[in-house]
Amino acid sequence: MIDTRAVMRSLPLVASVLGRKYGVKVEIGGTDAYTDGTVIRLPSLPGDVPETLLAMARGYLDHEAGHVRDTDFQALKDASLMPIEKHVWNTLEDWRVEHKLASIFPGCRQNFDWLISHVFGTETEDEPAQPAAIILNWLLLEIRSWDVQALSSKRDILAGQLDTVFPGIRPKIGRVLTVVRTRCRSTQDAIDFAREIVRILDQYANSTEQPVSPNQDEPGDARFEPDARNTLERSERNAPGAQDEKSDQSEWGGEVQDDAPEGDGSHDGRDSSDDADASGAFPGREDQDQAKEHVRDLVGAGEDVLPQSLGDILADTLQATSRQSQEGAVTVAIPTEKSAAPLTETDILEARMASMALRTRMQGLLQTKILARASSGRRGRLDTGQLHRLAVSDPRLFRVKAERTGIDTTVHILLDCSGSMVRRIRLACCSCYAVASALEASKINVAVTAFPSSQLQNGSYSTVAPVITHGQKVHANLDLVPAGGTPMGEALWWVMQDMLPLGELRKLILVVTDGEPDSLECATQAIEQGCKAGFEIYGIGITSPGINVLLPGRSAVVNSMTELAPAMFTLLEGAILGC
Repeated sequence: MIDTRAVMRSLPLVASVLGRKYGVKVEIGGTDAYTDGTVIRLPSLPGDVPETLLAMARGYLDHEAGHVRDTDFQALKDASLMPIEKHVWNTLEDWRVEHKLASIFPGCRQNFDWLISHVFGTETEDEPAQPAAIILNWLLLEIRSWDVQALSSKRDILAGQLDTVFPGIRPKIGRVLTVVRTRCRSTQDAIDFAREIVRILDQYANSTEQPVSPNQDEPGDARFEPDARNTLERSERNAPGAQDEKSDQSEWGGEVQDDAPEGDGSHDGRDSSDDADASGAFPGREDQDQAKEHVRDLVGAGEDVLPQSLGDILADTLQATSRQSQEGAVTVAIPTEKSAAPLTETDILEARMASMALRTRMQGLLQTKILARASSGRRGRLDTGQLHRLAVSDPRLFRVKAERTGIDTTVHILLDCSGSMVRRIRLACCSCYAVASALEASKINVAVTAFPSSQLQNGSYSTVAPVITHGQKVHANLDLVPAGGTPMGEALWWVMQDMLPLGELRKLILVVTDGEPDSLECATQAIEQGCKAGFEIYGIGITSPGINVLLPGRSAVVNSMTELAPAMFTLLEGAILGC
C-alpha cells in the first residue's frame, strides 16, 4: 500500500503528483531548472532532499505550473517588451498566475505564502546595481504583501526610502496597482499595466518640471480613482502597439501629474507626505536631477542588472544544489519511441508453455484483501441513517466494513534492453511475454517497459520505451533490439511515477535485467525510496546474479525458459508469505 507521507517526501514522486494534478509535464534531469512553456524541467537533485529545499522545489513547480497553464507566451513574444517592461510584467504576471492557480487548487495557496515569506521576507538583499532598483523592490513587496502581511514592515521601509529619493513616483504607481488588483485578468492585461508603470518612470526621468512636494498634496484620492470603464477597455485591448497611439494620455499617472494628489492609499493608510515629513526635507534641484538620472538608467537597464524574479531565485537555488550533488542526484527517465518486432512462433509457443505453469501457481500467491461494501450490523460505527430501526427493535444500527479475498494487484515489468543484454535479450523478451501473459490471464493489470529507449538529442540514454501500457492487452511485439547503457534507477523512478495514480492496492515492479546499472547509487536510491513509499520491487536476473546485489532476498536468477516458472514461484512465494 502506498504511503502518502513517504511519497510527499520524495521529490520525483511529488513532481509526478503535482504535474498530473496541474496537467503539466514535469521532467527531472541535468543541471538546469526552467520551463519552455509546455514542460517544467527540474535539475537532478538528491533523492532525499532537506525539507526546506523540497518545499522550494514544490513552490517552483507550483509557480511554473501557473505560468504553463495561464501565461500567454505568444502574447509576450508579440509584445517585444524592453527589459524593464518585462521585469515589471513578470512581477505582475507572477502574482496573477499564482492567484489563478490557488483559486483552482486552494492547497497551493499555503505553499505560495510560505515560499514568498521565505524568499522575500528572510533573505538579506545586496545593494542593488541600479540605485533606482529600489522602485522595483518596493513594487515587488507591495504586490506580494497583498497576500503575505509579514512583508508589510519591509515594504513600508522601502516606501519611505522611495518617497525620499524619488518623490512623486510611488503614488502614481500605487494608483495603477489599485487597478491591477481587480482588473489584471490576462497576460495582455499584465503587459499593458507593466507598460503603464514604465511610462510613469519614463515621464519622471524626462520631466523638465520640478516634482510637486508631497507636503503640497491634497487629501482625497477619490478624485483620482481610475475610470473603471476606460480601464476595462484598456485591459481588453489586444493589438500590440496600441499603447503608443495614446502615449500622451494616461488614466492613472501621466498627464494628471500636476493636479494629482499623491496619496495612493494602497496600504495601511500611509501617504507619501507622511514619509516626506518624516524625512524632514524635500530633495533639492541637484538631488532631483540625480534622481532623474538614476531612473533614466533604470528604464534603459539590461536584464543583467535588474533584480531577479521569484522564478529565477528558485531556479538558481535548485541549480546550485544540483551542481553540488551530482553523484547522488536523481534523474527520471524520459519516455521515447523504440521499434519492436513480433516474437517468432517458436518463441511464443515456448513462452505460452512457461506461462501456463505460472498461471496456475500465481493466482493464489497474488491474492490480497479487498474492502467490501459497508453493511449494517450489531457493532461498528453508528449509522445515523439506520436509527429508524429502533422503532421495530432492530439492533442493526452500525456500519461494518467487511473484507473479502481478491486480486487487487498491478505489476509493471521493467525490461533491460542495454547493450550488455545482447546474448540474453531473446530469453529476456520471451520471459517478459510469458510473465505478462500469465499475469493477464490472472486478471492482473500488467505493463511492460523497456529501458533504455532511443537516444536523446543531448546523447543521454536516460530513456524508457513503454511497450505494453497499463490497461492495454498483452501482445507479442516484444522482439526488442538492445542498445545503450543501463539507466535502471532512472527507469525505476519513471515506472513509479507511472504507477502512482493506479487504483490497485498493491503495486509490484519486476525488473528483468543482467543486474549492472549505470549508476548503482541512483538505482539504490530508487529502490530504497520506492520501498518506503509502498512499492514492492523484485528482480529476475537473466543468466547473471548481479540483481541479487540490488535486491537481496527479492530476486532470482534464470538461465533458461524452463527455469522461469520455479524461479518466479520461489520469488513471489517468499515475498508474499514473508509480508
